[in-house]
Amino acid sequence: MSTATVIAAGGVVWREQRGERQVLLVHRPRYDDWSLPKGKLVPHEHVLVAARREIEEETGQRVILGPSLGIQRYDVRKNGTRVPKMVHYWSAAIDGRAREFEPNDEVDKLDWLGVEEARSRLSYPRDVDILDLLAGAAEVTSSLVVVRHAEAVKRKDWDGKDTNRPLTGEGQETAERLVGVLAALGVDRVFSSDAERCTATVAPYAQSIGKKIHLHPEISERGYEADPDALRGLGDQAWRAGKVTAICSHRPVLPALARELSLPVGKYAPGAFVVAHTLASGRIVHERFGAP
Repeated sequence: MSTATVIAAGGVVWREQRGERQVLLVHRPRYDDWSLPKGKLVPHEHVLVAARREIEEETGQRVILGPSLGIQRYDVRKNGTRVPKMVHYWSAAIDGRAREFEPNDEVDKLDWLGVEEARSRLSYPRDVDILDLLAGAAEVTSSLVVVRHAEAVKRKDWDGKDTNRPLTGEGQETAERLVGVLAALGVDRVFSSDAERCTATVAPYAQSIGKKIHLHPEISERGYEADPDALRGLGDQAWRAGKVTAICSHRPVLPALARELSLPVGKYAPGAFVVAHTLASGRIVHERFGAP
């Protein structure tokens, strides 16, 4: 019988303090170790949401997730046997000022340390490996989240204009679950096709942060078919320095949109998305996720 893998998520929490980059380590009394904050996913939780939640629960800090720092794989004991564990890590920048920490059963102490001191303090070499990847990922200049709209009513089942075709019940639930995902990524601008199925996918998040949706008819199916060149220049608007922009569009448009945004072309299932970051070096890093 195969053993289910334990999935967990966390991050390297960092800040700039007096010109020095500091990272946050946690002390767990149960193991008497110093480690990076992380924890297991709860049922049906998206891994990005879990990473942000676990960091806040263990440290009291609200963070915004940046580029991936990789995955750890090792075995742990569970119910008297050893099972595989997979831990996803992201760069996690403090959202605002550091907050007060209250010790709890899982974490009794935490410490802000310079990177070299943190390397020496960490109890596990695998955590040092993750920490070492922060240097190449922390300095993000701008970020994008490119989303295909969630599941919509099928064309054959809809008698109205295609642009008004709504989400299904499952699509609406996906849109609600996207709220936590986009919050974890710190999205602060929302672009969308003007089709109902796109705007409805990102509307719950836009409402949650009190922002309007910037409508772009040129990335709707109708607009793209009418003028495939109209989306040129959107990349300059989307890759705005210091901003995290979500863009919702359609399957037939996404390949051209990806090229305009300097991202790899790939297939998107309904509700799936790509998170991309431009680093200070000019390099773009990205990772792909299924619908939450």
